[in-house]
Amino acid sequence: MSAPIRCTVVSPERPLFDGGAEKVVVPGTKGQIGIMPRHAALIAKLEPGVIRIHRPADEGGAVSKMAVTGGFVQVLHNVVTLLVTDAVVAEDVNAGALHAELEDVLAKLQHPASDDEYRSLLRRRRGLTAQLSLVE
Repeated sequence: MSAPIRCTVVSPERPLFDGGAEKVVVPGTKGQIGIMPRHAALIAKLEPGVIRIHRPADEGGAVSKMAVTGGFVQVLHNVVTLLVTDAVVAEDVNAGALHAELEDVLAKLQHPASDDEYRSLLRRRRGLTAQLSLVE
């Protein structure tokens, strides 16, 4: 097995993760992007979704998850850097409030005022669904 990759996740508020990983999976604009050791250099935009960081077996092999609303990922020389606009871990999720907000977004999607509002509501729905997936 090759050496783990280094992974750093940073939001405007605080650093969220810094450590080794065997694999990192991020939500890209065209679908999920899996990043493993020796991955080619890459810069990509992140969409709302869940980041999964698979820790090395010698560190317990756990999977760290966080929901993000967007940002960017850079892969260079076995280092994955994620600059996220907003991130939530399972401990910070209030499922009741998210369900209420999701219902509101779904109701607004029935009759959006404009194409821009429609796209914004779809993006918000993806973000809320990602957050709920952390606890459900």
